[in-house]
Amino acid sequence: MKSRKIKNPLIKRIPRELLGDWKKYIVVSLFLILTIGFVSGMYVANGSMMKAADEGKSKYKMEDGHFELNHKADDELLSAICTGEKADIKQYDIDKAREELDKEFEEKFRSEFGAEFDKAFEEQLKETLMAQGLDEEMAENMLLEAMKQAKESEDYQSAYDRAYTEAYEKAYDEAWEEIQNEIDKNYADAEEKYELNDPDFKATPVTIYENFYRNEDEDNNNDGIADGTIRIYAKTDDVNLACLMDGSFPESDDEIAIDRMHADNMEIKVGDMITVSGLQYKVSGLLAYVNYSTLHEKSTDLMFDALKFDVAMVTAGGFDRLNSTIHYAYAWQYRNEPSNEKEEKSLSDDFMKALLTQAVAGGYELQDYMPAYANPAIHFATDDMGSDKAMGGVLLDILIVIIAFIFAVTISNTIIKEASAIGTLRALGYSKEELIRHYLSMPVIVTLISAVIGNILGYSVFKNVVVSMYYNSYSLPGYETIWNPEAFLKTTLVPAALMFVVNLGIIIKMMQHTPLQFLRHDLKKERRKKAMKLPKWSFLGRFRLRIILQNIPNYVILFCGIFFISVMLSMAVGMPDTLKFYKENAENMMFSKYQYVLNSSENDEGNMICTENKDAEKFGMYSLQKKGNTIDEEVSIYGVEDKSRYVKIDGLNNLAENEVYISSSFADKYNFSVGSSVILDEKYENKRYSFKVAGIYDKCQSIAAFMPIQKFRSLFDLEEENFGGYLSNSEITDIPEEKIATVITERDITKMCDQLDHSMGSYMEYFQILCILLSAVLIYLLTKIIIEKNENAISMTKILGYENKEIASLYLLSTTIMLVMADVLSTGLGSLVMAQAWKAIMASYSGWFPFMIAPLGYAKIFVFILIGYLLVMFFDYRRIKRIPMDSALKNME
Repeated sequence: MKSRKIKNPLIKRIPRELLGDWKKYIVVSLFLILTIGFVSGMYVANGSMMKAADEGKSKYKMEDGHFELNHKADDELLSAICTGEKADIKQYDIDKAREELDKEFEEKFRSEFGAEFDKAFEEQLKETLMAQGLDEEMAENMLLEAMKQAKESEDYQSAYDRAYTEAYEKAYDEAWEEIQNEIDKNYADAEEKYELNDPDFKATPVTIYENFYRNEDEDNNNDGIADGTIRIYAKTDDVNLACLMDGSFPESDDEIAIDRMHADNMEIKVGDMITVSGLQYKVSGLLAYVNYSTLHEKSTDLMFDALKFDVAMVTAGGFDRLNSTIHYAYAWQYRNEPSNEKEEKSLSDDFMKALLTQAVAGGYELQDYMPAYANPAIHFATDDMGSDKAMGGVLLDILIVIIAFIFAVTISNTIIKEASAIGTLRALGYSKEELIRHYLSMPVIVTLISAVIGNILGYSVFKNVVVSMYYNSYSLPGYETIWNPEAFLKTTLVPAALMFVVNLGIIIKMMQHTPLQFLRHDLKKERRKKAMKLPKWSFLGRFRLRIILQNIPNYVILFCGIFFISVMLSMAVGMPDTLKFYKENAENMMFSKYQYVLNSSENDEGNMICTENKDAEKFGMYSLQKKGNTIDEEVSIYGVEDKSRYVKIDGLNNLAENEVYISSSFADKYNFSVGSSVILDEKYENKRYSFKVAGIYDKCQSIAAFMPIQKFRSLFDLEEENFGGYLSNSEITDIPEEKIATVITERDITKMCDQLDHSMGSYMEYFQILCILLSAVLIYLLTKIIIEKNENAISMTKILGYENKEIASLYLLSTTIMLVMADVLSTGLGSLVMAQAWKAIMASYSGWFPFMIAPLGYAKIFVFILIGYLLVMFFDYRRIKRIPMDSALKNME
C-alpha cells in the first residue's frame, strides 16, 4: 500500500497567523499597495507617454535644431548652409577688408596727405622768401599769394604727385599689413574656439525649413489688457507639426489653434474668441506642437510658463495680419539621422561650424543656435518624467527596506516569544531550513499579494492619476497604454527580493542557536551583562529609562523612518513656502519695474533711440556664458550709469579694471564670494573674460553682473553712446515695437513661481496628508512591536495593581520622549538634506532661487509627524488595555 506524503503542519499555521494579526498585515499591505500602485502607475504612464513622444519625432517631423538670423536668408545662403560645408571666412574677411580699404583709404589718405604736403610746402616757401631778404612779418604777408601762384605751377603738381605716389604706397602697405595681422589674429581665435581646422570635421548636409514666428500680446478674456505672450507660427506641413487634441486646424485667416495645456489653464475652449495684438481670432482647435512639449519662452528660462506664454498656429494670411517683428528662425533636419545623442552632438558641432562660417561669409548675423538635444522646450518634459520615474523607484526601494526591517524586527520578536516551540520542533527533527522558510514566508507573501494588487491599480487608477498630472504640466500628444516590463520588475520583483534578503539575514542569524538554547530562551550570544546602573531618579523615571534602553534598536528604525518622512515633508512644506516668498518679494528682486531691451540703440536713420519718459534711464546689457559640466549658464552683464536711480550700488563707479558686482543668485548658485574670480565666455566667439567679484548685489533675481557703463562699453568694444535699453518704473510707449527685443517685467520673476504653484501646489497639500498617514503607519508598526515585546512586563504590572493609565504613562511616554527627540532632530536634518538636494537639482537648470522653509514651516513638519503619532497613541492605549493579567503567568519560565 502506497503511503501518503504527510503535509508540513507549519503550512497550516500561516493563514492562522495572518488572521490572528490581521490588523498589522492589513496596515502593511495597504501601505505597500498604495506605494507600489502609485509607482507602478508612474512607470506605466511614463513608458506609454515617452513612447508616444519618441514616435512623435518622426510622425510630426520634429526639427533636429533651429537657428535664427538677423534678416531673411537668400536662396544662395540657404543652399550653401544645406551642403554642411564650411565657408572660407578668412578669405571672405580679406576680400571684404580689401574692398573697404580701397573704398575709404584713398579719400582719407588724400585728405590727410594734402594737408601735410601743403604745410611742409608752405614752410619751405616761407624759408625761400626769407632767404631773399624779407623779414618774417613780410614773408607771412606774402605767403598766401605765393602759395596760390605756386599751386598753379607745374613744379608744384609734379612734386605733389611724386610725394603722393611714394607716401600712398607706403601708407597703404602699412594699413593693409595691420589689417592682415588683425584678420590673422581674429581667425586664429575663431579657429581655436570653433576648431575650424578640425581634421575630424565632416560636412553635415541638412534640409532647411523656414520656421518664422512672431511674438504677440495675448488677451484671452478680451478685456483690452494683455494677459501674456503668444508665439504665432504659420500653418505648415514641412516641419514641427502639431498633434490636434481637440477641434480642427485653422482654415480661415481669423482662426487660430492654441496650445492645449495653456487653454486648459486659462479655461479657453474651442469656439472661444481671443484677442491677439488687437485682432480677433476664433479658437478653432487645441494642439500640442512636437517642439513645445513644455512652454519655454526662451531656452534660458529656468521654468516653462503655461500660464502667460502660449504657442499657436494660424494660416499664412492670418500670420500676415499681424505686425510685430518677424523672427527669422530656420529649422534643420539632418539628411543622415544620428543613431544616438553622442553622434547627434558631433553632427551639431560640425554643422555649427558650417552654419557660422556661411552666415558670416554671407554678411548675416547668427542670433540664435539651438540643437534639439539642448532645447528645454523639447526635452524638459521627457527628462522630468524620467527623473520622476527614477525618483519613484528609489523612494519605493527605501520604503520597502524600512518595511522589511520592521518585518524583520517583528519576526525576531516572534522567534524570541516562540523560542520554546521552536526548540521543541527542532528536537522533533525539523531542520533550520524548514523553520527559516516558514518565518520568511509571511513577509514575502504579504509583499507579493500587495504587489499584484498594486500593479492592477497601477495600470488602472494610478496610471490615470499620473497621466492627468503630466497633462496638467506638459503639452504632450495622445498616447496608448502599453505593457511595461520595467514596472513589473521594479514594483514586484525588486520589492519581493528586498523583503526576502533583509528578512533572510535576520532569520538566519536567529536560527543559529541550538534546540537547547531555544528551549531555555537563551538567545543572546553575548554573556548576560551586568545591569546598567541607572541614575537615582524616581521609580517611574528609572522604569521609563529602562524601557528606552531595552528598545534602542526599534527606536533607531523609528528614527530612520521619521527622518525619511521629514525629507519628504520638507519638500511638501518648503515648496509652497518658497513660491510664496518669491511671489511676495518679486518687486524687491527687481531694480526697476520695466527693463526694455532694444534690438539696437540706433533707429533706421542712424540716430539714437530716445524716449520722452522721464523715468527712463539708459543701461548696457551683454550676454556671456558660465561654462559648466552640466549646462552653459547665460549671464547678463549690465552696464550701469553713474549715480543710477535703479541699480543702487555704492562704489560701483570706483571699481578697478575687470571688477564687478554680481547678483546674490549668481553668488549662491556657484558659491562665489567677494574676491572670487569669475570666468565667462562669449557664446559665439572665442573670447574669455576674467572678473573679480567686488561685491554682492541682492536686488536682482537673475544670474547677472554689474559694472559702470563706460567700462562696459570699453570692455565690449562698443561705441561711446551705445546702450542696450532703458530701465523705468513706468511703461514706455514712444519706442517703436519693432525696435524692442524684449521687455523684462515682474512677470518674468513670478512666472516660474506661478507655473510651479499651478503644477504642483495642490499636490503638495495631498502630499502633506500622505506623509502624515505614512508616519502614522510606520509609528504604528514600531510601537506595536515595542508593546508586544513588553507584553509580559505589562501584564505583570497589572498584576501588581497598576492601572491602565499608569501603564500607558510608562510605555507610551517613553516612546513619546524618543519620538519627540527623533522628530526634532529629523526636522532639522530633513530640511538640510532637502536644501542640498535642491541645490543639486538646480545645478542642472539655468537660473537660481534657493529653497527655503518659513519658521512656521519647521513647526508644520514637527506637528505633522506628531499628528501621525497621536493617531497611533489611541490604538496603542487600546492595545495595552487588552493585554490580560494572566499573560505573564502563562508565559513564566
